[in-house]
Order: sequence, then structure tokens, then C-alpha cells
Amino acid sequence: MNNQIQANILMVDDQPGKLLSYEAILKDLGENLLKARSAREALDLLLHHDIAVVLMDVSMPEIDGFELADMMHQHPRFQKTAIIFISAVHLTDLDRIKGYESGAVDYISVPVVPELLRAKVSVFTELHRKTRQLEMLNRELEQRVDERTEQISNLNRQLEQRIAELETIMQVLPVGVAVSQDPECRTVTGNAALSELLGAAPGENLSLATQDRNFPFEVYQQGRRLKRNDLPLDRAARTGTPLGSVELEIRRKNGGGSTHLLTSASPLFREDGSVRGAVGAYFDVTSRKQLENLLGERADLLELASEAIMVRGLDGILQFWNSGAEVLYGWRREEVLGKNVHQILQTGSPVGSFDQTSSNEELAQDRKWHGNLTQVTRTGCQIVVASRQALTADGNAILEINRDITAQLKAEEALRKAERLAAMGRVAGIIAHEINNPLEAITNTFYLLSSHPSLDEEARYYAQLGEEELLRVSHITRQTLGFYRESKDPVVVSLPRLLDDILELQSRRLEFGNIELEKQYLDNGVIHGFPVELKQVFLNLIGNAVQAMPEGGRLRLRVANCKSGGRIGICISIIDTGSGIGSEQAKHLFEPFFTTKSTKGTGLGLWISRGIVQKYGGTIRFRSVRHAQGNATCFRVFFPNPHRETLVEPFITEARASYAELAGSSSRND
Repeated sequence: MNNQIQANILMVDDQPGKLLSYEAILKDLGENLLKARSAREALDLLLHHDIAVVLMDVSMPEIDGFELADMMHQHPRFQKTAIIFISAVHLTDLDRIKGYESGAVDYISVPVVPELLRAKVSVFTELHRKTRQLEMLNRELEQRVDERTEQISNLNRQLEQRIAELETIMQVLPVGVAVSQDPECRTVTGNAALSELLGAAPGENLSLATQDRNFPFEVYQQGRRLKRNDLPLDRAARTGTPLGSVELEIRRKNGGGSTHLLTSASPLFREDGSVRGAVGAYFDVTSRKQLENLLGERADLLELASEAIMVRGLDGILQFWNSGAEVLYGWRREEVLGKNVHQILQTGSPVGSFDQTSSNEELAQDRKWHGNLTQVTRTGCQIVVASRQALTADGNAILEINRDITAQLKAEEALRKAERLAAMGRVAGIIAHEINNPLEAITNTFYLLSSHPSLDEEARYYAQLGEEELLRVSHITRQTLGFYRESKDPVVVSLPRLLDDILELQSRRLEFGNIELEKQYLDNGVIHGFPVELKQVFLNLIGNAVQAMPEGGRLRLRVANCKSGGRIGICISIIDTGSGIGSEQAKHLFEPFFTTKSTKGTGLGLWISRGIVQKYGGTIRFRSVRHAQGNATCFRVFFPNPHRETLVEPFITEARASYAELAGSSSRND
């Protein structure tokens, strides 16, 4: 209520003069002044107006002031209306008590003091105005309370509907949901999906805190059985910290299988911030886990495969690179993923140039392709791979499996070459056998001719030269037959003589190659064996030494009695001053199909030679050193001879000194 609204002041007196005087005194208050000349008129005004203060004369005809005040006091509307009695006669205390009992709040005696009257009326008027304001505010407050109550009721109804909807949704959700309303998680309610996942009855308390409960399942994490306090829901309630992406395994008892769940949990808080419970969500990831295990097994199989398996895009960019590819090519997967495989491996074709676009077009047409490709490893070694390629179902990637067939191709080539050599050996043996017959007749003819009396000295000299050359040809044919014919049982073999036979076959290469030959046969070197295969060993070693000195050099052969690894035997050393053997080549020197002669060698000579030597229980080793004067390489073959009981120490000392003189003191490979 605005403070400027006028209050109604009722003046009741049967004398008009007094009413005018009261009006003159109170008009400065700015209030609405109402006048009544009798009690009946006053009652009528009271019924039609909201009266703040009533100025009432005690002595009035018909109904005096006390009776009017008593009538107002009995009416509920006017019980709190302020009544001021104005009396011209002296009132006793009993009259005053009677007036107060009738509802009077004050008395003013005549003559009236204007200031006093205005002050008292002003006070009661303002009190009435404040009372009305409070009543209006109360009504407004009650109205607002009613409105707020209605809003709260509506919100409560909406909340109840929402809760009912959420409960319905929770029950039909395919995701398991658990809720605990106490921080100890003694009571845990779950929806239908969770009860089904755990094998529990609908509505059953799922808390593991109940000691007398025997659930048909056990909870594991990464193979470790969890206690109740370790469960995500309990941990979230106990710590007040949300937990997410915890994978659990529910193992059912009595062989009921297991279920894998992905769990997250979050605490519930009171208004004061304390934990009042927790809520958790459980996703069934059993199918995904089984698929992961299956994919893991297949990935392990891919890693175990010895072939190089890769996945690349149509543009050649690598997407997958297994361990077999790492072993074959030498690059780790993190070094090549995301790069062009054809650029890294320098992919080519054994029969022509390689075109990636044409290869992709052929794959797009037939969905599959197989053939041989040439590629380069990390060490720069060129290999040939048998490649099988297939296009994925969506056509966006290529699956490729490559198998190294370099050794296989070399083996096939070596086999073909060996077959040709064997055929040539057989032909050579046949030719040598056939040549021997006429050769013997020619030799006899020259013998007779050289002693014929008709020849002079010069002719006899030339006949003798021809006879010597024929003897040399005869010796070569016998050696050829010796290489071809192999005895079935081991025979006594003199290693120095065998070396001399080989050197005689290599004599022209030594002469034209400007190679100086030095022989030191410090022992007779007699062993039991097969001459042909022994010749194969030393022919290969001496041939390699000669080929290592294209610009000439020194070749030393030494046969000596020695001791190796606690065993007594014979050592044969072949030492050359050729190009030497590098450290990288030394690691693979005795491996099959490894050669330092590019395309001129098969890479089988040393491998076969070592096998033959090991057949005799011996060893073959090498050492290559570099010094100021050049290179020196020594291959030493040791054949054990348990029948020898003594060592010729001077021979060994001399052999070591000779090797040290040739090779120097710092060795590179052993």
C-alpha cells in the first residue's frame, strides 16, 4: 500500500459544531474525514468504508459512545479499529475501564488541544495504514506461497513422472545399471539387464557386502579375483572419485562360462558434499573380447609367419608390416609404416620393369595376382621374392605375402650347373679314356722315332720334345680320369702329392696371372680318405686364392704336423696376398649361396668344402688381415690323425713364423 493513500477518519458527535471543530483540527493531516451525527449513521459509514480511527463522543442520544463502541467490538471487522473517546464531562476510572473494555484506545477531554488530537489521530492513522500494508503484503505473500506451492507441486509431479520414466528406461536399457543409496553399498539395486548379466533374480540385492549371500559368480580383473572393496561401485562410494573404463570378468560357478563387462562408476553426493551412495554402468563386451582374442590369435599367427606379410594402399603406402617382413627386409615396422613400399624396397621385375599402375589394374580385374619380384633389403642386397597379392573386399587396400626364393633360385641354378659339370665330367672321362688308346700308340711311335738311325741330332731333339709333350698329355688324361673315378673305400692319400696335382692343373693360371708359388711341405701329410672329394676341397681353396689375386701376388702352400683343440693331426694352409675378405663378408662366408664373386660364383664351394672336411672330423678356418704392405688371407684345413703321438715342434714353430711374416700381427677375422 502506498503511504500517500488517504485514511478514513470517522468523527461521531450529535453536535455539528464539534464536528466542524474536529474537521478544522484534522484537515491538515490530509486524510479523508467522515462525519456522523448519530450512532446509526456511524454504523452505516463503518459498513461502507474502511475506517482507520473513530472519534466518538461519549454522550449521544439513543445510543451513547460506550454502546456504539461495544457494538463495534462485537463485530469481527471492527474489532481492531482504533476508538478515541471525546468527553466534555469528567469520566471516572470505572467509565474509562468500561470504555477500554468496549474497544477504546484513548480518551481526550474537552477542551480539546488541537496538537494533541492531531498527534493521537496521526499515530493511529499511520498504525492503521501500516496494518493495512502488512495485511496486503501478507495476502501477496500468501498468494506467492500458494503459487510457489503449486509450482513445487507441479515440479514434484513432473519429477515423479521423470523418475518413473527413468526407472522404466533403466529397466529396459540393454546396459546394466546398479545404484546404491548408502556409502557402504550394503544395498545395491540393479536393472533387469544387470540382473541378467550377473545371473541374479530381478530385484535381488546385488551387494556383495552381505556375508550370508552366495552369489553364483565371482568377479575378476586381469586374472585377479576382486574383493568387495575393490569393486568399482564400492571404490567410487568409498573414495568419492569417479571410476571409468574398468574391465571386469564375471566368472560363473559350476562351469557356467564367463562374461566380460566394461564398468564405470560415479559417487552420489548429499547437499553438504558427503557421499550418500554410488551409481555404476556395466556394458557387456564379451563379443568384443572374443573378437579381440580371435584377432589377437590371428595377429600372433601373422607375427609367427616366416613370410613377409604386409598391407598397403593402392598408392603403395604401408599400413601393416609383420615381423617376418622385418626379418626379411631389415626395416622395423615403425620405420616403414606410412611410406611407399615400392620406393623403400625398389620393387622390380626379374623379366622387365615394374609398373605399379599396371599391377593395380591387373589386381582390380582379377582380384588376385602372383609372381616373382625383385626387391632390395636394408643392407642393399637384392633378393627375389615369390609374391602373392589380393585385393580387399572394399577394394581400398592390397594384402601381400612375399617369400624369399633367392636361395631356392640359386640352388636350382647350382643344381643345373652341377648337372652340367657332372655331365661334362663324365664326357671328359670318356674322352680321356678314348684318347689314351691312340695316345699310347703315338707315344710308342715317338719312342721308336727318337732312336731311329736315319734322324740327325736336330731331328732327334725335336722328336724327344714331342715325346715329352705326349707324356705330359698322357699325364693330364690320367689326372682327368682320376677326378672322375672315385674309389668305393677310403685309400691312403698323400696330401702334398694331391696338392701338386692340383697345382699342375692350375699351372697356366699361375703363370699367366703372375703369381709366385711357394710350397712348404713339412710333413708327408698322409691320411685315409677319398681323393676326389679331397681334390674338390683344395681345388676350390686354391682356385679362390688365385682369383683373389687378379694383379698377381704370392701363393703359399704349407703342410705341417700340428695340434688343434687338443687333437693331433695335419694342417694344410693356403695363404694368398689378394684382395682380402671384409668383416661383413666374413660373417656369411661359409653360408650356402653366399658368394663374393657376384654372378660368377654359386656360393656353394666353401659350404661344400666345409661339409667334406667335417666329414673327416676336421675343421676349416680362415683369417684375413690388412697391414702396411697389403692384405693376407689364410685358409687352414685341419685333419685329425689320432695315430700320431708326437709333434714336430720345430715344424710348428717355423709354420707360425712363416704365417706371421706373411699376415702380420693384427687379425681381422678368425
